[in-house]
Amino acid sequence: MRVKVIKAKKPTEKRLRVCAYVRVSTSSEDLEESLEAQKEHFSTLITSNPAWVFAGVYVDDGISGFINQRPQFQAMLRDARQGKFDLVMVKSVSRFARNTETLLKATRELKSLGIGVYFELQRINTLTATGELMLTIKAAFAQGESDSGSQLIKMSCRHRFEKGIPMARTAKTYGFRAGKDGSILVKEEQARVVRTIFDLAEQGVWCSKIRAKLNKQNIPSPEGKLWTDGQVADVLHNVMYKGDLLLQKTFKDANRKTCCNHGEVQSWYVREDHEPIVSPAQWEQVQHVLDARTASIAGANKKRQSPKASPRSCHSRYPLSGMMYCPHCGAVLHHKWCNNGRDEYWVCSTNIKKRASSCKGIFLPAKATEGWHVQEPVVVQRFEDENGMVRFTAYPKEEYEIMKGE
Repeated sequence: MRVKVIKAKKPTEKRLRVCAYVRVSTSSEDLEESLEAQKEHFSTLITSNPAWVFAGVYVDDGISGFINQRPQFQAMLRDARQGKFDLVMVKSVSRFARNTETLLKATRELKSLGIGVYFELQRINTLTATGELMLTIKAAFAQGESDSGSQLIKMSCRHRFEKGIPMARTAKTYGFRAGKDGSILVKEEQARVVRTIFDLAEQGVWCSKIRAKLNKQNIPSPEGKLWTDGQVADVLHNVMYKGDLLLQKTFKDANRKTCCNHGEVQSWYVREDHEPIVSPAQWEQVQHVLDARTASIAGANKKRQSPKASPRSCHSRYPLSGMMYCPHCGAVLHHKWCNNGRDEYWVCSTNIKKRASSCKGIFLPAKATEGWHVQEPVVVQRFEDENGMVRFTAYPKEEYEIMKGE
């Protein structure tokens, strides 16, 4: 009997597909150079290893490590779920994430997919037996170091605020510029725009109409683009334009999310800090106009939500009943409640009793007649002012018929 030995084939070693993750927390030029250096370092390191296949570099530029929703960080996790690489190279724990919870959640998910993360500076591989323990310890130190630095910055800012010293970027607010001594000076070209915004708002012009007017006149926004309603509203509510300062308007919560300060943390109010663009009296008047409109909208919304709202008779007598007429057909305007008693109007009787084809009519909000003292029959006309706001006016009926005849 002859036995032939067949030797087993040597298993073909599979080359690891290796990618890198790179992050810097700001977009300053010196860190951009560091970013490029990191990218070049990992590209060279991975391509020079014959046992590895280069699977790309994921780069988040100018994003904090406390933020979980980093675009490239999330892209890396999506690609990992699709099995596009076997190992992730990172410079250090703090570059991957500064939040211990985010760090461990991501590395554990990658580990469950059979993908390791190698932190070059700490020499930690998450696929090793001691990798996760060491990573947890290092992550806690990294987060603690960051929290300490953040607290020092906050203390520094608060000391400045207590002395009435604003942050440097405050002087870059639209309409202002920074003086050589750090003072806040008026930037006249933009200040004229600010005064226009306040003048229109004081007249009752809505933010949307102000925005449309500015864009129609090709006046660039603070960002050099088209104005938005929000930007107009921000200007109208900013106390800087009356010469004051409100310090600590925002704060960062436990998740490092920037929030508006509604009393959660201490703030400081500085009066008469710099030259105003509008008078304090006008600024206050505009706030009354805005608050009144907000209250009116809130009241209307409350009525809409009320299930017990019931229509009222259009035959009820009102002081203006029988005194106002339609400019199109000459019929008298009748008082009418619409939308289940939520909205109050004066409407052309022809339009509501017959049909719209008989007369296009006029719908006069009862609110628009507040302050009208009509002593004789009038014809009501609707028009848009130069700011695009819908207005109503009334002409004595006899005078209107003479003008119409001419």
